[in-house]
Amino acid sequence: MIAESRLYKVLRYIVLIMALIFVVIPLIPLIFLAFKTGNEFRSTSYFQPPNNWFNLYNFAYALGVGKLFEALWTTLLILVVSLFFSINFACMVSFVTERFAFKGRKLVMLLYAMTMFIPVVTTQVVVFRIIWTLGLVNKIGSLMLLYSGTSIVDIYIVHNLLKTIPKDLDEAGLLDGCNYFRVYFSIILPLLKPAIVTMAVIKGIGLYNDFYVPNLYLIRGSQTLTLALYRFFAGLSTPFEVVSAAVLMATIPVIILFLFAQRYIYNGIAGAVKS
Repeated sequence: MIAESRLYKVLRYIVLIMALIFVVIPLIPLIFLAFKTGNEFRSTSYFQPPNNWFNLYNFAYALGVGKLFEALWTTLLILVVSLFFSINFACMVSFVTERFAFKGRKLVMLLYAMTMFIPVVTTQVVVFRIIWTLGLVNKIGSLMLLYSGTSIVDIYIVHNLLKTIPKDLDEAGLLDGCNYFRVYFSIILPLLKPAIVTMAVIKGIGLYNDFYVPNLYLIRGSQTLTLALYRFFAGLSTPFEVVSAAVLMATIPVIILFLFAQRYIYNGIAGAVKS
């Protein structure tokens, strides 16, 4: 039994190390290239470190010519507004469907679940027509509106956390004179912090990396970071070392966010998969 336990540990660490290698290897040349000059890029290996780690020309060029700083602020604005509404909708729907028994409750959950089986591409003609009628094409309001919806995955994450919160807290709040709105905002919502952070990071990263929707609705004018990156290095004239610097700058915010919120993400995902 001890030998099996040790073998399991060895295999587990081997798998984790291999996975880490596959993740880290593409990042190493990206970091090296971001600090190299054009001559270094043409004359050195991808895995050879740059001669000068303080060479920031590529970053300055990407920010100035590629307008990445403006695109980053636009993306953050869209994320903040969209996540605010999306997470609030998920928490409210979960609170109502988990705490109250009413006719149509199962139907509501079924309709949310069915959206997982509908390919997004098949609905884009109708959705685009609606956005066009509202006059939101080429405006960031179109993305905020489309991103503000919630999903069955978000609802399940909140549902499983709500099951661990005793209903006695709701009843105690009602006995103290609170209505259900006060119970939700003052008692329940603060206890949903792990689920809220989990949804914010997972959904936020997905929206941050999304290219399809911004490319469809922001034909000109304001652009998100992914759209700015695409339009910046779509031309063959953009130096590859500058492209590496732009991609590295776009990656850093996501890495920082994950490092600070990883504890909540693990707890939230663990709660979502509990039976």
